[in-house]
Amino acid sequence: MRRKLENYSFSKAEIKILREIANESHLLSSLREKLHIKPNLLSHDLRKLSQKGLIVFKKKGRLTFKKKGVGRKYVYFTDSKHASLLRDLLIRDSHIQWEDVLSGLGIEVLFQVLNYGEVRFTDFSKVTFWRYSRALMARGIVKLADNRYVITPRFSHLAAFLTEFQHFLLNKLVKSISERADILWEKDFECLIRMPKNTAIFEENLLKTATSRLSDFGIQILSDFDIYFYSKRKKIIRIEDVILHILLLEKNNVRYVTYSLLVLKKNMKRVDRKYLLKEAQRLDLSLQINAMLQFLKTKGKRGGLTLPTWPEFTSKAREYMVKV
Repeated sequence: MRRKLENYSFSKAEIKILREIANESHLLSSLREKLHIKPNLLSHDLRKLSQKGLIVFKKKGRLTFKKKGVGRKYVYFTDSKHASLLRDLLIRDSHIQWEDVLSGLGIEVLFQVLNYGEVRFTDFSKVTFWRYSRALMARGIVKLADNRYVITPRFSHLAAFLTEFQHFLLNKLVKSISERADILWEKDFECLIRMPKNTAIFEENLLKTATSRLSDFGIQILSDFDIYFYSKRKKIIRIEDVILHILLLEKNNVRYVTYSLLVLKKNMKRVDRKYLLKEAQRLDLSLQINAMLQFLKTKGKRGGLTLPTWPEFTSKAREYMVKV
């Protein structure tokens, strides 16, 4: 399942440990006593929290009454942005039972609310989403607005934590592929990645896309980088995906809009408009795609700030042998 593969879900024990650390219980022996947890189980949970970039271990002092030279072991929140936001959340809203809210499927539901406002692309049912969402609404964490679930302004710091935590996890994965890889766009555990050409790729969930696929459509450009789309859901990159991913490289960049227009115009008969518009909505590109379709239909009479002029577009079309 996606949440297990991404390794971002929390257990109740992990959240309880974080609560104690937020409340200044930093000594490991003190944590064991307060939580009544066995040393091996505590070590297991602490290791998982460390992998999530949330905690760091430190050793201080000397234990003269035990083994000579052995220091006391302490644990603290890291200085990372997502760790700081979670620490503040646990302190600021200590009355919330966060071990019930964030554990198990709880954080998965919150990611869906954050990214879409409804259940999308998940491994749990809509009934489960509804049940968790109702519980979140009862706590004042989530509300309905325009038939979509949203995190309430009062818990904007929770939304900030989820956003930063998602970025941390994606960045950790991307850097494991290549230290020279950079994330250009991300949403809901999907992202566009730029990597130097000829980088060895061993991650099966990476698909070449955007400007790196322009040659497939007769548009040759020179670049020292390749663009990949990371997703555990998508198995192939369609022509519509290429058009949209080019736009995501840098929003409001006329050069990239022009490339997308060239692919769209040259392959208009192959493009599934229904799929294109649906994906554009999911990626927050609906206005851009509709403007581009109108631009081509009216031969530039319907333009916009993020579109080239019609003469500019026809000049590029001649350069790349696209009939307009």
